[in-house]
Amino acid sequence: MQSRRPDQSFTAPAAGTSLSADPVDVVVLTTDVALLETLQEAVSPEHALWHAQSADATVELLVGGHCGVLIADLQVLRMDAARMLERLQAQFPELVLLATGRREEEHTVAALVGSGRVYRFLHKPVSPARASLFLSAATRKYLENSGSVSPALAAVRQLTRPSNRTATIMAAAAGIAVLLLAWMYWPRGHQSPTGAAVATATKSDARKPPVADASASANFVPEQLTAAQRALAAGRLTAPSEDNALDHYRKVLTKEPNNREAAAGVAQIASTLEAQVIAALTAKDLPKAAVALTALQRAQPDSPKLDSLRKELLTLSRSSRPEPAPAAVNEQPPKAATPRAVAPTPSAPPVTAAKSPANLATARARIASGQLTEPAEDSAVYFLRRAVAAGENESASSIVATDLGTRMLDQARQAVAAGNAEDAQRALAAVTQVDREFDLGLPDLDAVRQQVNSMLTSNRRAAIAEQLAQATKSREAGRLLTPAGNNAYEQLSAIIAKDPDLPEVRTEQQRLAFTLLESTRTAMAAGDIGNAEVLARRADSLVPDMANTRTLLQQIAATRQERALANTPMQAATLKRTREVAYVYPRDAERASVEGWVDVEFTIAPDGTTTNLQVRSAEPKDIFDKAALDALSKWRFEPVQRNGAPVAQRATIRVRFALK
Repeated sequence: MQSRRPDQSFTAPAAGTSLSADPVDVVVLTTDVALLETLQEAVSPEHALWHAQSADATVELLVGGHCGVLIADLQVLRMDAARMLERLQAQFPELVLLATGRREEEHTVAALVGSGRVYRFLHKPVSPARASLFLSAATRKYLENSGSVSPALAAVRQLTRPSNRTATIMAAAAGIAVLLLAWMYWPRGHQSPTGAAVATATKSDARKPPVADASASANFVPEQLTAAQRALAAGRLTAPSEDNALDHYRKVLTKEPNNREAAAGVAQIASTLEAQVIAALTAKDLPKAAVALTALQRAQPDSPKLDSLRKELLTLSRSSRPEPAPAAVNEQPPKAATPRAVAPTPSAPPVTAAKSPANLATARARIASGQLTEPAEDSAVYFLRRAVAAGENESASSIVATDLGTRMLDQARQAVAAGNAEDAQRALAAVTQVDREFDLGLPDLDAVRQQVNSMLTSNRRAAIAEQLAQATKSREAGRLLTPAGNNAYEQLSAIIAKDPDLPEVRTEQQRLAFTLLESTRTAMAAGDIGNAEVLARRADSLVPDMANTRTLLQQIAATRQERALANTPMQAATLKRTREVAYVYPRDAERASVEGWVDVEFTIAPDGTTTNLQVRSAEPKDIFDKAALDALSKWRFEPVQRNGAPVAQRATIRVRFALK
């Protein structure tokens, strides 16, 4: 038996489980008796549960190779929780950390959960169903990470497997652990304490004749395939450890990853093991089902049926063991438990649907028929809510709620796989509500939420790309501000209102702004100041406060001011005339002795000529108008100057007609 400190204990995998299947070590750091018993009930045959009552004992277990999943009770770590967990994650990168505690303690590790260093937070009190769900997710995470385990730590883990736990091997493991820690903490650039010995051994080995690598033999692949076929025919699928079909096929795939015969062999083994699990579950043979499931996990870790089979095994395990008696409140740390197997024991048969409370039975039936949330008053969630409100079997309600949440999560996954964003979003909202309402803590909910958000983002970007293409087409065709509803500015503004920060949107903003400024210059050159100002203002709204835009707007303002002054009539009598032609008195007015006046407004052009003559008023009307206009059209003035240049200027003058 492996030696342990007084504050460490070990719970073996379920009876009948092959230790050669490498169960995943689960280290539980806690002094909470109720939590430990719940976890002992929740572990599956693929787990080996280790209990530590202190941080020091936990570190010893991890360094000793039990580095799979760590469940750390914040009540034990107290104020040092975040620092301790962060240090453990840095030293054991393949370790999957789960923190557990009361809701008010969650904030102490919130940053670690957010950064992914702590995989999940498990709220107390914990139900066996919820704990099993979290352990299942953490195990999958560990198996994903296990490919990056350091060689030294892998050697420690191999030496400390239950089948090899002897005092001699523990001494060797401790030596490897010391080398590992020395490598981790010894400053780079300095020779380690064992550096000289290692260097000497390397030189000595260099003088030895090379040992032929069996895998390099030309006959290696055919030999392994033949051995695999023999083992397969003999039924040695995954055991014994040195001569089984799975290992032989995997050796071939290591040498030739694309070997079809080996890949087909592994698939055949997985299919056979899956059938064995189903047959054992149907026969309610718990030990045989546990062995087959563990072997399937080893043969095909990514099997899509693992989760459902594991849940069926867990249900069978619970139905064959008596309900645990309420744990007595004990403020003192529990004594070290002796190694015992979490094996099923005979008990009363499970509660059948007929004996279950009506609402829960109906909820199960609706789950089985796929009526999870619809119709509103005849769905699984509806009857589950009624069951909770009526106080029906809290433990059974928790199991039904977990099953419901898992299936709703599957619906969201299916909608994502089908590319149906609307259904995926609706399904995600529904399962999120159920997760919060029944405090499920579904461990895969965040991953599905990321998938849905990623799909929505992808769809949105595709729609934006299409809209941007239309806006670009309008810009290149010169439809900058017109026609209404089909111009580049309006099309781009609609996109900016939804997604202003996308790089491609910003790029098109700049392009359209520069195009608008070019059109502004063209309009100014044509004297169309009104259109020029509109164009410049639109450019400024797209890319505010550009230097070119400011300059053009200043020029437009100056031009407007000049035009305002030019259009404000001056008294021509105050201006110097270079030529004045007398009017001709109309004969009819002269014979009738009629006198009068005419007010005329006109423009003095930059060359001094008079243009755009208009009669504003006259007395009497229509008598002297023509004579006044004829005379003034021949007058010349000195050009009006502004900013050193001649400009056009409106002027007025009253021409009086009087008899001599």
